[in-house]
Amino acid sequence: ERMSEESERQAMVDRFEFFAAILLGLAAICTALSSFQAGLWDGIQADNYGKANTEATKAASEQARAVVLMSKDAQVDITAWRLIYEGNDATNPVDKERSFEIATYLYTKQMSEAGYKALGLPPEARKEVVDDPNTPAEEKQEALKEEILEKALESELADSEEYRKEMMAPATALFEQSEKTFKDGQEANDIGDKFELANVLFAVSMFFMGIALVFKTDIKWKVLIAGGVLLVVPFVYILTLKWTF
Repeated sequence: ERMSEESERQAMVDRFEFFAAILLGLAAICTALSSFQAGLWDGIQADNYGKANTEATKAASEQARAVVLMSKDAQVDITAWRLIYEGNDATNPVDKERSFEIATYLYTKQMSEAGYKALGLPPEARKEVVDDPNTPAEEKQEALKEEILEKALESELADSEEYRKEMMAPATALFEQSEKTFKDGQEANDIGDKFELANVLFAVSMFFMGIALVFKTDIKWKVLIAGGVLLVVPFVYILTLKWTF
């Protein structure tokens, strides 16, 4: 009978150690998996922050380029206006024609396509194409020149909001993409932190399971169960998180 009690006690110890070993093994696996995910998300975070910085730099460069082009368009418009008025006031036909020719050249060759469109100038003049092939080239050029000069005086680039938006569109798109990429990096950082929190809970559960092996009384089962509960909580928690695969 004494041998039977001793055997039963040893069997209980063996079962306890078996369950403890299983739970400790599961906790170790979960900790490793959670740490792996946290590391991956930290890498994604760093990558996104780097991309966001690159995109922001490109956006700033594109914005600066757009500002330069807009400044050039404004100067072209002002110069062309002055030439048109000088041509209108000129008494010498040669001076008048020269002023109009230079103004036409500035609008068709030196102004940006967005600025040209914003002023409502004839697209066929910029493309140097007219539909009717029977019209002599000189008449085509003269008609287009008059149309350009007339429309140029009807509007100003400074009044065109659409023009500014079109010129700034590439920079705006890059700034928006940079902001989105940065937010993706923040999200990755947040998810990585949550996996790190799970690691802390897994470590606490392993502590309870390990210390349960020290106890010799029945309280060791309660400590082991507490460790098991603490193992389940972070395990369920990481299942609710976004994984990299």
